[in-house]
Formats: sequence, C-alpha cells, structure tokens
Amino acid sequence: MSDTIDEAILRLKGDASDVIFTGYVTNAYVEDSSSLIGEVWHHAGADELGKFANGHCIETSAIAQIHTRGESLWVITESGSTYGILSFTPLGWTYFSHFYVTHSRLDSVAVCIPSFYMPSPAASRVGLGRAFLKRKKNVPKENVPESTTRVLRGPEPDLDYIRRMSIHAQETLETLKRNGVKTTDYEK
Repeated sequence: MSDTIDEAILRLKGDASDVIFTGYVTNAYVEDSSSLIGEVWHHAGADELGKFANGHCIETSAIAQIHTRGESLWVITESGSTYGILSFTPLGWTYFSHFYVTHSRLDSVAVCIPSFYMPSPAASRVGLGRAFLKRKKNVPKENVPESTTRVLRGPEPDLDYIRRMSIHAQETLETLKRNGVKTTDYEK
C-alpha cells in the first residue's frame, strides 16, 4: 500500500512541482459542510503522538480553492492548508465534477463555493510518470541513411478553426472574470 501511495505522490508532485503540500488524502470525499474528508498521508504537522499519522481519518476546514493540472487535483482550505488528492471514494469525485459544471455554466456563483483553477491543456506539465516520453532516442550515426526526410502525416491544420477556438477561449475567460471568478495563469 505504501508503494502505491508513494507513486501517486510522485505523480502529483510531477504535475504540481511548484506547490508545497500540507498532506495527501486518499479515499477523499466532500460532504455538505464543504470540507475534505479522507485518510491523510505524509502530513507536515504529524507528530510522534499520532496526530495526523499516516492512514488516519482527517476532516479539513472548508475548501476555498480547487486546482487541477495535468491529471492531478489538489485543494486549498480556508485555513491555508494544501492537500493533494491521491484517490476518491467510489462517488467522491462527483462533488468536484458538479462543482466544475457549476462554474462553467453559471454567470453568478455563490460566495460560499470555492474557486476552481484549471489551466488549459497546453499549460499542463509532464508528470514524472510520463517523463520517459520526452527522452531522446540516441540512434547511431551509421544506421541512419543520408536521404532520410521527415514528412508530417495527417490532415492539414485548419487555421480558421484554431483562430475561432482562440477567440472563444478569450471570450470565455473574459466572461469568467466579469462574473468574479478568479483565474490563475500557470504559464507565468
């Protein structure tokens, strides 16, 4: 079990390398009180008396912000703690999906609902588990024929579609800002 949790923590840290986590939560879910509930692992405030010990149940203060990047999700509570979510209960993810739908469809959002930060896929960083995809393959020079050329296969890019999607994305960001939703640019 410990190896699985350590692997999940490494994936989370790969996607959110600039975030300092208070702890990590497995079997996460949210009840009506808007606090995160689950089992805590590697909590920064753990002590030798068993407070915040690995595998113990935790209930955080109310969730203030939800962040996603790559395949990772973490929350920031009203007390300022940051918890990475390693796994959900079977229906624990539904709160977060309903919350995202609420933010994406409504013009006005209630003050008690946390802010949702989700960068575009281009802003996602490659996690540690997928770092091998970026490695260069060293091919010996003698095996490469001189007349090799690279030809891109597939359809030509539709520049009009790309332009329209860019305009739509900008309009969506402006609408969110007009309605008081906080946005974060992770590319800076």
